[in-house]
Amino acid sequence: MLGRLGFAGRMMAIVLLALLAILAIGTGVGYMARKRAHIDATPLLLPERAAAIVEVLETTPPARRQTALKAVSSDDLSVSYRDTAPPQDPRMQRLPAVERVIGQYFLEVGGREVIAMLAPEGVARWRQLRLGQYWLTSREPLKVAIGLSTGGYAVLESRGDIGPRVWGMPPGFTIGALGALVGIAAIFAIMREARPLRLLAGSVSRFGASAVPEPVAARGAPEIRRLIGAVNDMQERIAGLVKGRTVLLGAISHDLKTYITRLRLRVEHIPDPAQQERAVRDLDDMTTLIEDALALARGASVSERRDVVDVAALLAEEAGRRRNAQLSINDTSQAGKAKVAGDAVALRRLFANLIDNALRYGKNVDVGIENSAGEAVVVVDDDGPGIPALERSAVFEPFYRVDPSRSRETGGAGLGLAIARAITEAHGGRISADASPLGGARIRVVLPTA
Repeated sequence: MLGRLGFAGRMMAIVLLALLAILAIGTGVGYMARKRAHIDATPLLLPERAAAIVEVLETTPPARRQTALKAVSSDDLSVSYRDTAPPQDPRMQRLPAVERVIGQYFLEVGGREVIAMLAPEGVARWRQLRLGQYWLTSREPLKVAIGLSTGGYAVLESRGDIGPRVWGMPPGFTIGALGALVGIAAIFAIMREARPLRLLAGSVSRFGASAVPEPVAARGAPEIRRLIGAVNDMQERIAGLVKGRTVLLGAISHDLKTYITRLRLRVEHIPDPAQQERAVRDLDDMTTLIEDALALARGASVSERRDVVDVAALLAEEAGRRRNAQLSINDTSQAGKAKVAGDAVALRRLFANLIDNALRYGKNVDVGIENSAGEAVVVVDDDGPGIPALERSAVFEPFYRVDPSRSRETGGAGLGLAIARAITEAHGGRISADASPLGGARIRVVLPTA
């Protein structure tokens, strides 16, 4: 039956069962409390009994007062009479909350002085400020003195349980504790029903970064199982399309390079040296564009293999291969901890693209690295013209360039930062552009450390 219920039906069923369970617990505990009270012969709580005892003593002639005291006394409550208020024993603790509760029963008849004290072995004084403390200490030796309208004081001393108890605890506390357990069980049941959605969300999030499908086992409500199956199939189709795109681009790149090589051989027979030089440059630009497009496709689907890569060593090697590029490390100990679990070849391509892109627009490049809160942060600064604030997000799109002329003299095809973003996101990181202290652009890459 439960397997046929949808997600909303299951949530309503859990809430309804929890409410019914709490109602049944309250009814059962109430019945047990009344039954226990009848067995213990204590059908009245202390405030009500105190009010009844005071009324009896005030309407009884003084000559018959001792007889009345014996009649109202019992095994659980001792009642005596005093002409004056009980002496203030410094070892006794006053209970203001109990005094207020008992005093409420005498407001309609002009009020009575109430003095409530707890034996020295009672609870700490700071806990007596709560009304609920009266119920928790109903087994402690309690003394209550109530002033009579005819003079004198009626002194009540407890000798055990004052109110009914279930399993040694007051009924209200028992109902609350069992109700809390039912609520916790309901929360765990709801979390169990929502767990497939959490697993599916995590799988989709990781798939968006790596394009590697992670099938989730179909479980839960019928519509949840159908959703999981549909997402699993969609991930498989998308992964196949990405892989097919990469294979297609690789095949096209190989064939185009063959034709470009043939054209280069024919270009050598052009008699005009100037025309020959322009033709060779165009062929080189075509080769670079094809290689960049293929690198972009591969960047979105990096190898599934993950090795521990020392980012500082990789950056030092790439910066050392290029003139006017230097690696700045403020804290060597922290930078040495910047190790990333990823594809070493793809990460090398990422940092090489960033440094080359910075050198293309600036004369000097400064590369920094730090390890912060479980993340490796790589910063590449240049002293070039920089990136306008409104275009700092668009520069990571394929074939986008800040230079509207798209001249090859002032930059590449606009794929360098797109490749960098694809590789960064495939490793679960993030990349952003900002202004550099050197006056140019700053590219900031954040990767989770291993």
